[in-house]
Amino acid sequence: MIFGSEPPLYLKPVGRRGLRRHEADVLQHYPGYVHPVVQFPESEGYISEHHRLHPFLTPAEELRHEREVQVERRQGVVAARRKLCCEREANLRQRREEEFQREQRHKEQMAGLSIRNEPGDGRDTVTQHCRTVDALRHWEYRSAAEKHKYFLRQRRLFEKNHSHGYNIITGGDLPSIVVPPMPPRAPAAETAQIQDEA
Repeated sequence: MIFGSEPPLYLKPVGRRGLRRHEADVLQHYPGYVHPVVQFPESEGYISEHHRLHPFLTPAEELRHEREVQVERRQGVVAARRKLCCEREANLRQRREEEFQREQRHKEQMAGLSIRNEPGDGRDTVTQHCRTVDALRHWEYRSAAEKHKYFLRQRRLFEKNHSHGYNIITGGDLPSIVVPPMPPRAPAAETAQIQDEA
């Protein structure tokens, strides 16, 4: 016999060798072999010995038993669906609660900022008056800083356009552009103290 052409071990006839015939048949099959006629408890054709050999088993009792099994199965399906719906509802409530808490934390962080189309610098939308002392000081600082930047840019452009340093037509001196100083920003502690006093 050529090497590799022999049949596998589980196909070779073992022989009884002093064993009973059914034991010898089991030894001839591969591990995990299932006989096609044998029914297992989870299969459709399975019936227990106690149920099969019951002396009082009648067709009516068999039908009643089938109805009871169907009712139990249906109740199990309904209970599983009810449990799934309850879990889904609980998860939905938890997600909504977490979303509400996130919105509350976001609103707390947005305190003092622009909300509902209101300006974020603390001024009234209609009258443009500052509501707090802190907002007034902030607005004054921004206005002074914008003036400083504006006049500084004007002076740079004027000096660039008149690089000679005098009027080339009349020979006189050029008008000087006074740049207001950059205002110092008020410290946070001072601003908080002024706001508390107000």
